[in-house]
Amino acid sequence: MGPDMDVEKLRRAFLQYVHIERQLSPNTGRSYDQTLRKYAAFCQDHALDPFDLASARRYLYALYEVEQLSSASIAQKVSCLKQFGRFITRDTREINPFDGLKAPKKSKNLPTFLVPSEYEKFLGAFETDDPLGRRNVAMIELFYATGIRVSELTGLDIDDLDGDMSFLHVYGKGRKERITPIGSFAKEALIRYLDERQAFANEEKALFVSRTGRRLTPDAVRKIFKRSESLLSKHVTPHALRHSFATDLLERGADLRAVQELLGHASLSTTGHYTHVTSERLRRVYQQTHPRA
Repeated sequence: MGPDMDVEKLRRAFLQYVHIERQLSPNTGRSYDQTLRKYAAFCQDHALDPFDLASARRYLYALYEVEQLSSASIAQKVSCLKQFGRFITRDTREINPFDGLKAPKKSKNLPTFLVPSEYEKFLGAFETDDPLGRRNVAMIELFYATGIRVSELTGLDIDDLDGDMSFLHVYGKGRKERITPIGSFAKEALIRYLDERQAFANEEKALFVSRTGRRLTPDAVRKIFKRSESLLSKHVTPHALRHSFATDLLERGADLRAVQELLGHASLSTTGHYTHVTSERLRRVYQQTHPRA
């Protein structure tokens, strides 16, 4: 395998493979596409063989040391390159050129989450009587009530709500479906929003739409969240509400496997990360209040 191979052709074939055969989410596909494009451009700029392990290591080093990407971002790029290598060698006897790549150890930063009082303050920034305000409140309440990902929320259709709006059909990674209950506050916010939804669109099947009547994108939702950054010292994202959902459940005694199912995690170890969050909070409370801490 050498530099004369058609990288662009292989990239397109790989993206088609992960979309059709692996059924990875559109967001993952876009991330892989961006990684491979930037890697190919880096190799071209530095006259490197894109199928050489040393070239990949040099690229990752530049991202980590020069661009100072996080270890988590580097790990995602390592995963992409390894999967790409397996794909281009699957019908040959050649060795995956990226097998030797290793991701940097992930830092053990605790995820950002909101305590209930912070959540109320955050939500209050969006509580208005206009249709857009009602839409935003409904989105935020649904995030906090269900722990869904931003891509899952923007992928929702009206038909994904049960008739009495007590349950929600969510399609997660790999289009895996799960059913999650909707709390009373989120249900009331959804009813208020749906009563005025015709102000946005009548024909669109998406549950959450823009002022022009089109399905909201994940980036559009993140921009809506950014408007309230001045209210809290924390950077609040849709994912922070997912963390808040899981943390609140575990702190109130929810079973770890039940939380795993509600979050749509494939592995229990992923959900287990939230036990570190709750343990850290208990440790802080203990240190602040116990006389001999």
